[in-house]
Amino acid sequence: MPESLLEDFFDAGECDLCGRCIAECPELEGRLPDPVGAIRGLINGDDSREILDRCSSCMTCSAVCPLDCNPYGLILYRWHQRNRAKGYPVRASLVMPLEPDNAWHRVMDKLPPDENSLLERWSDLDRPEIREKAVFAGCNLQILPYLAGSTLFEGLPIYGSPDLCCGEVYYRMGAFDKVRQVADNLTGVYGKLGLKSVIAYCQACYNVLGNVLPKHFGASFPFELSYFGDILAEKVLSGELPVKGRLKGLRVTVQDPCHSKLLGDGFQEKPRRILERMGCEIVEMRHHGRSSLCCGLGHGASRLNPLDMAGGTVRRLREARATGADYLVVYCNSCDLLFSVGTQVTPFIMPVYHVNELVCRALGEPLQRRNLSRARSMIGELFINGAPKVLSRKRFQPAPSAADERIGH
Repeated sequence: MPESLLEDFFDAGECDLCGRCIAECPELEGRLPDPVGAIRGLINGDDSREILDRCSSCMTCSAVCPLDCNPYGLILYRWHQRNRAKGYPVRASLVMPLEPDNAWHRVMDKLPPDENSLLERWSDLDRPEIREKAVFAGCNLQILPYLAGSTLFEGLPIYGSPDLCCGEVYYRMGAFDKVRQVADNLTGVYGKLGLKSVIAYCQACYNVLGNVLPKHFGASFPFELSYFGDILAEKVLSGELPVKGRLKGLRVTVQDPCHSKLLGDGFQEKPRRILERMGCEIVEMRHHGRSSLCCGLGHGASRLNPLDMAGGTVRRLREARATGADYLVVYCNSCDLLFSVGTQVTPFIMPVYHVNELVCRALGEPLQRRNLSRARSMIGELFINGAPKVLSRKRFQPAPSAADERIGH
């Protein structure tokens, strides 16, 4: 397996040490009085614990870099070096989607029959209807499959299974060796499947499959990639879906997921335009757009501790509540799940809705709400059944799994 090098992820030669990546970080917010010195130290491999321990993997640093040097990749590379040398605490395996007995799959194993039947159908990759154009249900949708049970997906077959994980979680932890395995395996899988057009349901899969794996890990995919949110926006804004003004009077605040910052200025505007088309009033949180805080999932990437995730979720819910909005609206299922978990374990209770749910409501086809029951299931797997791992001091290195071997070349 090729060795990962710093230059594969960060352009040190192009960086002019302007310090914007550190100065505009929404997590640090002025804690480092010398941003230029801080980024220089990180490049030189100095002890940069303040950055490496506080980073929530929110990607703002790369979004604001004027020379496109990808300082986020620099942070990931330092994590890669640290964790390769020391190993990962076993608690990290709870959220690693290709590790045995992880919390995500344990939750999915307990889905109600109707959702379980969806997963069984999606995992059948021999269906001829997925060859021309199909929606990829990554981990993001597989844990909340009920969100796909609407006319929004009419005419769009869905496929996905745990084996086809894009590796996004491993990437955000800096587990580059594992991501390279995923890239190699997916290159082989998609070469055999012969899919012509893949629609990524979530923005994380869209960015990882379209940018991260090909650019940094040598993946090569034969399909044309698009994003489901773009298709939905076109249908809503063109009037094909008759939702104009149907939610008038609803005040909402919007969570921008981390990957959205790297996908162009218009990417974060489309869900807002959908909401406005339906008549919603948008009130922004203090941190939004390129400076948006992570929902909490990425807070676990630095120290690999689920308690850090909980702290990040609480902080974000507090900001959302402060807007006075009726709903916190997301366009990422991971954000949906993390915020739903937060409303179950903190005083910061606020209704959390995916933008797709609100479109269905505006169409007069409301979806059954299952986010809170799914959140309670996740709490049980992470903090009750997962307690021995959370408390353990043991470390490990992610290894090729049975899924890797089964779907590989």
